[in-house]
Amino acid sequence: MTPAELVRIFKALGNENRLKILETISRNQEKYDCSAQDVGKFDIEKTVACCVDEIVDQFDMAQSTISQNLKELHNAGLLERHKKAQWVYYTINQKKIEELREHLLQIVPGDGSSR
Repeated sequence: MTPAELVRIFKALGNENRLKILETISRNQEKYDCSAQDVGKFDIEKTVACCVDEIVDQFDMAQSTISQNLKELHNAGLLERHKKAQWVYYTINQKKIEELREHLLQIVPGDGSSR
């Protein structure tokens, strides 16, 4: 990972609302409240797909605020965006999360267990 990529990721993760949104998408990996039939049409294997409306329903924030936070997470590479008709779905970018994990393990070597 380049230093610029890391800065974008850490800036995105440095916002409490964005962390909560990322966690919400992760928690809802098998729960599709809106257009579940559309999700099945994506070429997504074992990933998290969450509709924007579903995310908005779980927060006391304006949709525009949620959308801006989703954009920041997407720009950082942490989310992938999938559009089907009028619906927009977000998935966790597992590859990017794994790259980040590997990078952090290089900085702090060890077996990953807590001490």
